[in-house]
Amino acid sequence: MREYRNAPSKYKTPNPLVEEFKESEEYRYAYAEEHLNTTIALQIKALREQRGMKQADLAAQIGTKQPGIARLENINYSRWNTETLKRVARALGVRLKITFETFGTLLEEDATFSREALQRPKFEDDPAFKDAPANVQEAEPDLREIFAILENGEQNTTIVDFKPYLERAQPQRGTNLYETLIDSTSQSRRPLAS
Repeated sequence: MREYRNAPSKYKTPNPLVEEFKESEEYRYAYAEEHLNTTIALQIKALREQRGMKQADLAAQIGTKQPGIARLENINYSRWNTETLKRVARALGVRLKITFETFGTLLEEDATFSREALQRPKFEDDPAFKDAPANVQEAEPDLREIFAILENGEQNTTIVDFKPYLERAQPQRGTNLYETLIDSTSQSRRPLAS
């Protein structure tokens, strides 16, 4: 691991990749491709091992042989096939996500790269779905949404309309947001914007 990754923030040296990326487009793209190949290969291996699977087990689930999985787990392999990756994802109980990213995000990914960062729970262990209630309730509005609605004075909306949400959204100081807004506006029964 590079020295600048683990140093306390006030003692960090500048990331040498920044200058290298600025100086050479070829280097920037080569580094990104190498990082992609390494990430895919090592994530397949990390997820497989996290699930206690052997290469042969994963191969059987996706309809190939063990050498095919060994090839996918090789960081020098670069002939990725989206359909194969989808089958691997399904066999490992995760989803495949392919995105286009800026080079700035590569700096953060490189700095935080670790086996633990590559691991993901399978669907059955995903906290978002574990013990989730059968009845999904309507999502509460985000505070930014509430303020935008109140600021725009949509359909005679008042602070009172959002009292239940504001009472549950306690700021760090422990004051009640609803009461704070009432006190600051003195407009509890009429729209904020006219």
